[in-house]
Amino acid sequence: MSINVSRIFIILSVLILASCSETLNIQLDPEVTVFLSKDSEKTIRLTPKDKEYTILNEWLNESRSDWNSTSGRYPSGVYVQSGNYGIQVTKRHVILYDTNRPDPKAIYIQKIGKDELSVIKNIGLSR
Repeated sequence: MSINVSRIFIILSVLILASCSETLNIQLDPEVTVFLSKDSEKTIRLTPKDKEYTILNEWLNESRSDWNSTSGRYPSGVYVQSGNYGIQVTKRHVILYDTNRPDPKAIYIQKIGKDELSVIKNIGLSR
């Protein structure tokens, strides 16, 4: 009897953990605005002609699954404004913000490798 209870508990735990991650389909607008945390006065406009735009758009298309809910604040990085979303790229995360409110709110987060999206992380250095 206790073995069956343990199995049920394990199965329920796996189902709960699996339901915590979301699949999102995020499309960049034809033109996005980039804000840099190191230079808040500087903004950069990107279109599909720009390498950085293409890399971020491809990453978003390839990384539709494994988004986790969040509500925190995340310092530093690069912030991309696109439609109803803000996309922040930090050293280790991509954070998605809901911008349909006076104060944008973090809603989803995904962990990335330290070298992943390096072109986006370093966009202020190359422009």
